[in-house]
Amino acid sequence: MGTTPLNQQTIIYTATNQLLQQVIDLLQHLPDDDAYTRPSIVMPGGTIGKHIRHVYDHFSLLLASNPELNQQQHHEDDIWTIDFDARSRDQPMERDRREATYCFRDMQNKFKDIENKIPLNTPVRLAATIDPSSNIPRATFNSSYDRELWYCCMHAIHHYAAIKAICIENNIPVTSSFGMAPSTTQHLQHLQQQQRTKISGHL
Repeated sequence: MGTTPLNQQTIIYTATNQLLQQVIDLLQHLPDDDAYTRPSIVMPGGTIGKHIRHVYDHFSLLLASNPELNQQQHHEDDIWTIDFDARSRDQPMERDRREATYCFRDMQNKFKDIENKIPLNTPVRLAATIDPSSNIPRATFNSSYDRELWYCCMHAIHHYAAIKAICIENNIPVTSSFGMAPSTTQHLQHLQQQQRTKISGHL
């Protein structure tokens, strides 16, 4: 098994930490507790708390099944199997923003602890529900830890966009970069650079 370049490892873990911090910052700046659990009209049934709990579940499930991190006894040939469908629902953190803040800070600490313990290119097995009505409702795929960690990051950004919509609906200030994918940010920066080039060309 090869090793992940140090700069790439730093970038991925830094991005993960920043994404988790975005939630912590948002929670600290909500106007009141009601804003965290207020049902959305534009996204029926959705609340800021439910989306945040859902994001947390994915990061938690990514690490929970790692044999080295699991509290139970494991063997060297244990395969790290990740199942994002096994997430919890109706948890206290989706109703209590203080609990959510604690959980996200704890998750930041977990990633800091394992950054140099688990190689990013560690092979993993992904289990997923494909078609509940078929004879084979579940399937498994070969993947890697870094691929699934980045999936969790992109999945988080997707839900941050939904949270942003709920914030706008309720007149809650949120930064323009919240819920924006890196590729979108890069595209906008490219457009801005093109615009500056055009303007300078007319001077």
